[in-house]
Amino acid sequence: MKRRGLIALLAAMMVMLSASFVCADDDVFKLTTSYPKDGQTNTSIENVGVKLYFNHSISSDAAKANNENCVKIVDSDGKSIPIKVLTGDDETGLMLVLGDSTDENFQVQNNSEYRLVIDAAFMDDAGNTLGEETTVSFTTFNQKLNNYINMGMMFVMFGGIMVVTLRQQTQQQREKEEKKEEKKETAFNPYREAKKTGKTVEEVLEEEKKRQEKAKKKAKKNAEPEYVDLKGMRLSDILPNVYHVSGPKSIRTAGGKYRTARQNAAAEKKAAKKGGK
Repeated sequence: MKRRGLIALLAAMMVMLSASFVCADDDVFKLTTSYPKDGQTNTSIENVGVKLYFNHSISSDAAKANNENCVKIVDSDGKSIPIKVLTGDDETGLMLVLGDSTDENFQVQNNSEYRLVIDAAFMDDAGNTLGEETTVSFTTFNQKLNNYINMGMMFVMFGGIMVVTLRQQTQQQREKEEKKEEKKETAFNPYREAKKTGKTVEEVLEEEKKRQEKAKKKAKKNAEPEYVDLKGMRLSDILPNVYHVSGPKSIRTAGGKYRTARQNAAAEKKAAKKGGK
């Protein structure tokens, strides 16, 4: 039991000591993070600036008045550029240090190193100071190199378009020439035909003339409507489902039993005469 109690006491003391260290560390006023981070490259040229986050609030009027004179941005030669300082009105510990583009002396170079310098007298709302100078360095974007890369990509793109266009034009010209050659080959050549068939040129020309005349007659015949002489023709020769008969016949000859009133009266009269005899 004594051993267990001693172990529990030692564990409690370790926890209390670590907590006190953490609290002590939190009490120290310091810069927690920034954007861009220290050593970052390819930062913006148009919107040069640094966003700072501190672990204590810096929103009081006294802290703002003091801290505006405790920050600056310098170039690689140590020359300061015009800046604007904006501090948050809450307890987030936020500050923005921006390049003042409205100032005529504001000028930022491509691919150049700049440093945000925070003076040791920078303080929080409680009057605690950083105690030492803090810097955040960053390098601006290489705009010239980016322009060269963009121009190179444009040249490559337009060059590719031109190559494809020239290939298409060459292909179209080649197809036109091939069609012309095909027409030349299919055109009538009496000398080639005479050599091919073994006939004389005169014979070949005479045959070609006859062939052309025949083709013209055939084309003319196909173009003209065919004339049909209807004189002496019956309707049964022209119209479907119409039949021709030699002459009129009664229905009775075809097997019909229908009689008219006159035919019925004559039949009755004839039957009466037979009955009287």
